[in-house]
Amino acid sequence: MYRIYEVDKSNIEIDNNFARSFIHPDERERVTAEMEDAFSQNRNVNIEYKMLTGAKNIKLIHSLGKVIRDAEGKAVKFVGSVRDITELRSREDDLRKKVEELNRSNKELEEFAYVASHDMQEPLRKITTFSGRLEEKYKDALTGDGAMYLERMVASAENMRLLINNLLEFSRISKSTQPFSSVNLNFVLHQVKNDLELIIEETGTTIISPILPVVDGLMSQMKQLFMNLISNAIKFHKQYTRPAITIETNVIDDAERAQYELPEGTTYHKIQFTDNGIGFEREYATRIFQIFQRLHGKSEYPGSGIGLAICKKIVEHHHGIIYADNIPDVGARFTFILPEKQVKK
Repeated sequence: MYRIYEVDKSNIEIDNNFARSFIHPDERERVTAEMEDAFSQNRNVNIEYKMLTGAKNIKLIHSLGKVIRDAEGKAVKFVGSVRDITELRSREDDLRKKVEELNRSNKELEEFAYVASHDMQEPLRKITTFSGRLEEKYKDALTGDGAMYLERMVASAENMRLLINNLLEFSRISKSTQPFSSVNLNFVLHQVKNDLELIIEETGTTIISPILPVVDGLMSQMKQLFMNLISNAIKFHKQYTRPAITIETNVIDDAERAQYELPEGTTYHKIQFTDNGIGFEREYATRIFQIFQRLHGKSEYPGSGIGLAICKKIVEHHHGIIYADNIPDVGARFTFILPEKQVKK
């Protein structure tokens, strides 16, 4: 107490009047009223307030305590604790400001990606249109290097188109104002299989799935999530091996709820996509969800490097969790956990 109040313990004895004398003038009326109210209502005291120490420093104090009464109900003693929380609150304020700054920065980046992608659409359309006309009109005249340059230009324009579309998709996820509704994930999987029918047939891909749950969500985003995970499993298959994807699902039990620190009050479904592909090194399990992160060159596996970042953002937009594991001698496993019902806020 002497240390907190910054006074010389050899000269002063701490009592109730002494303690109250250090309450900051701006706080004295409020603290006194709350203390008296606690006494009169026979409640415990739990209060934070500013104090002005003996060294004239301002501190933030947290006081806990209760009144001890005699047999006649008269207050005879106050038992409690006084804690200096100045540094704690300072750190919390710093953390809050950093979180606000990070959220603002992320929002600005999303807006930039959205605007920049929109602005790039028109010039890219012209490049695509005129390169197409050039290829159509002068295809026979262009030979050797000329034909190669045109082919590379068309391919680069297509890559840019895919990148812009993925950037737009990434920036739109958290901007969506559509209300959540019941989404049958069996129907989502059926649609994705239809959309990928050609590549599934060409690669001989097999997809094994149980009955999937119905969850609150956005149909378009759930479809994008399934599309990206299945497309990735097919893309990163082992050479001379037909892709095989096994989907499993179960309801999170109490032990898993505690493990994942999930709130009470709603059912959570864990859904896992396991493939027989090339997998990845364990140290890349988190990195693969970062935007533009690639573990392989474009010449080996084409793509924008945004697909899994979109998956992560979709799952987080649905207040869920997603992570990846490498299964030795098997392939990769992607697990996402979604609430059955979205909590209305």
